[in-house]
Amino acid sequence: MSADHDITVIGGGLAGASLACALADTGLSIALVEAVRFDTPADEPTDEPKVDNMRARTTAIAWGTRALFEQLGLWSAMSADAAPIERLHVSQQGAFGRVRVDAADYDLPALGYVLPNTALIAALRERLAGLAGVEIIAPARFEALRQADGAVEIDIARDDGAMETRSTRLVIGADGARSSVRQALGIGARVDDYAQRALVTVIEPERAHGGCAFERFTPDGPVALLPRTPTSCAAVWTLPSETAERRVAADEADFTAALQAAFGQRLGRLALAGPRGSYPLARVLADRARATRALLIGNAGHALHPAAAQGFNLAIRDALVFAAMLRERRAADPDFDPGDADLLAAWAEARRPDQHRVANFTDAIVRVFSNRVPGLGAARAAGLFGLSLAPGLRDDMARRSMGLALVPAGARP
Repeated sequence: MSADHDITVIGGGLAGASLACALADTGLSIALVEAVRFDTPADEPTDEPKVDNMRARTTAIAWGTRALFEQLGLWSAMSADAAPIERLHVSQQGAFGRVRVDAADYDLPALGYVLPNTALIAALRERLAGLAGVEIIAPARFEALRQADGAVEIDIARDDGAMETRSTRLVIGADGARSSVRQALGIGARVDDYAQRALVTVIEPERAHGGCAFERFTPDGPVALLPRTPTSCAAVWTLPSETAERRVAADEADFTAALQAAFGQRLGRLALAGPRGSYPLARVLADRARATRALLIGNAGHALHPAAAQGFNLAIRDALVFAAMLRERRAADPDFDPGDADLLAAWAEARRPDQHRVANFTDAIVRVFSNRVPGLGAARAAGLFGLSLAPGLRDDMARRSMGLALVPAGARP
């Protein structure tokens, strides 16, 4: 059958919008289905966990992700809102061991960048609005799918209640951890509830952060203070769910006192400078990332704990690798079918090692560094201290975190 679209991406949040941008130059017809209007402010991308106050959310992107955005011509629209992370300082509350990583050691201007989610999604939407090969179907919600002859039929509910059926040669679920596409495909998922929430806000420290990102592990969970502006930090504080809810509701003095006690005095007195919000934390791993004429990317395939700030960077690698593999096959055969089973299998196989490594690494950080099991405190301190004394291990950790394996040749300054 003749399909309405070659590829349909369900979910226009950070992962889905990035993927649609990456696919725009393949010569294929792309549709992007998103539940919220594209001509309104970027309030809440649908592939992100719901949070009380979206404007408190930020995303840390690795150097490798910046390089990939440059390839797509997106970085210039994002860079004005990007705060560089020039150094990283990792420590454990009440312990001697610490790890320091400096971008200059790798001949880079930054290890990564911190951007408000609203700025990221706004840049992506602006780019998508100017791409002739991408049809934006919004506001609209995915309802169901059915396999057809050489295509997938998708039922879409418009905001006014009207139903539409579109056909596509490939459907890609980028609709978040509770993915409706994943469920419609009959793909199960392992869900590990951490019984934690990430509390997000903006902090103004007494001392300048100097481009340094701090991650401090406590028995309740990590506290991250990330550069946001020259005088402010984005704070991501992982706490047991009930504690996080109390901290969000606490008065300003009680909140800042608790945060100060958890983070310490490295940046001097901490002052609250923005609204507080929180969202629940769980690891969600799809049993598989592909089905007949279907793929899952981003949180739909693997939603991770934010402890190592790797979730979005992993999603971007998923998206860009698929776009590159598809582009290569179409260069050899202009009539190549984007839903080809061998292509989807090759992509899933190519991405599996990176996905598993990052998922296991972030989970291990949470379970080792965020609990009160007797005896683990000394082991955690010894681990950090050992890492600080082993440049090879530290360098490997840094390069993986920066995504340097995927930086294209010539992209480094």
